[in-house]
Amino acid sequence: MKKTLFSCILTCLALCACNTPTASNNNIANDIIGEWCIIEAMGISTEAADTKPFIHFTDSGTIDGHTSVNTFFGQYTINEDSIFFDQVGSTMRMGEDMEIEVAVMEALGMCTTLDVQDSAIYASDIFGNNVMVLKRQ
Repeated sequence: MKKTLFSCILTCLALCACNTPTASNNNIANDIIGEWCIIEAMGISTEAADTKPFIHFTDSGTIDGHTSVNTFFGQYTINEDSIFFDQVGSTMRMGEDMEIEVAVMEALGMCTTLDVQDSAIYASDIFGNNVMVLKRQ
C-alpha cells in the first residue's frame, strides 16, 4: 500500500513538472491571488479531513498549501483561462487516511483550466472534467 501511494504521489508530481509555463493573463491571475480552501478534489469532498486542505496563490507565481497530510509548494503560470503548475513538490509523510491527500495531488497534476466565479474556482482537466473546487477563505 505504501509503495503504491508513494508511486501515485511521485507520478502526480512528475505530471505537474511536465507543464510548460507561458505568458500570464492579469485578470484571472489577479482574481486567484490569495488563500483558497480545497472543497473537493477528484469528486471527493475534503470535509472529513483532519487538517483542511488549502492552496495559496501568490502574486509572484508561486503556490503553497496543505493536502490534508502533507504540505506542497511550486510555481504556476496563467495563460488566458489555463493554468500550468511547475516544479511542484511536497513533504512525504504518511497519515491514517490518505484518500483526500491522493485526490488533491492528483487534481493538481490534472488541472489545466480555471473558471473563476465570485468566491469559487472550478478547476478542470484537458477534457473539461471538474477535478477541483476551491472556495475563497
